[in-house]
Parts: sequence; structure tokens; C-alpha cells
Amino acid sequence: MIEFNVSQIERAERLLGEIPGALPKAQASAINRSLITARAEIVRAVRKEYVIKAEDVRSTIKVTNANAASPIGRIKSMGGPIPLVKFDVSKDNPVRARVKKSGAKKPIKHAFRQTMGNGYQGIWIRAGKNRYPLKQLYGPSIPQMVGNEKVIKSVEEKAIETLEKRIDHEINRILEAGR
Repeated sequence: MIEFNVSQIERAERLLGEIPGALPKAQASAINRSLITARAEIVRAVRKEYVIKAEDVRSTIKVTNANAASPIGRIKSMGGPIPLVKFDVSKDNPVRARVKKSGAKKPIKHAFRQTMGNGYQGIWIRAGKNRYPLKQLYGPSIPQMVGNEKVIKSVEEKAIETLEKRIDHEINRILEAGR
């Protein structure tokens, strides 16, 4: 949760008090820019910790922008576990996989890479002693990766920094337009 501090709001009210509706517009614009920056930082920070494509991370993020009537913005990551094949996995058997960048590829007992008849490729293990059924192996979900302490800390720092810069920029922009 990132919020404006009291001194920022008081300063903005002092500077924009004469212009009707200016403060909520400035707040909404600053929040929205902060959300865009936070989304980019989420992708960057997750990719710094995990072996995952940026498009896979970005596709799970939903941004709800703020507006003058409701100066509240949200950024949310939703999604299920990611198939293990989307991470750093060896092409040969025995299958070795790496999910986090800090680790090494580790062998997965009894796992194999298989392309199905429809072209879908995955990492599988047998669910029992028989040949079928197969069970697909998964890594963590993107929301779990975003929940990593290092990722959250990085995103919060960047969002707060951007919010502080952007509120000043938006105030100046409104004051310049009013002259």
C-alpha cells in the first residue's frame, strides 16, 4: 500500500487551492504514472529473481487506474502455477530444472520432457506404476513470485519514488496551464 503523506497533500492543497478540482486530477495522474512504473518494476524484479519471460509476468498483471472522483489505483497479479517447461529446463533426460536465478539446475527424479499429439510440450511424471495417467509438473505462480520479499521491496521503493516525483510534476503542470 502506497499513499500520499500528509505534507505532500498539504503542499498540493496550498499550491492548487485556488484552482477548482485540480488536486484530485493531480493526484490521479501521479498515481497512474506510479502504477505504470510499478508494473514495469514488477516485471524487472521478478525476472531478476526467477527464470521467466517478461511476457509471462506482464500477462498476469492487471492495473486499475485512479481518476479524479476516486484517487485510488490498484495493481494486481492473478494466475495459477506455471508449467515447469516455461522455466530453465534441460532438453535431455534426466530432466534438470532451475526456477530461481540464484540456483543451479537440479535433477527431477522420474521426470521426462514430452510433446503431446497436439504439440503441447511439458515436463511429466507417471502418476502411478502404469504408463498412464501422466502428471504435469509446475513451478510457482506469478503472484507467488511477486510476493517474494525482494520483489515487493523493490516495487514499493520504485513506486514511492515515482509518486513523489510525479505529484510535483503534476502540480507544476497544472500551475503552468493556469497561467
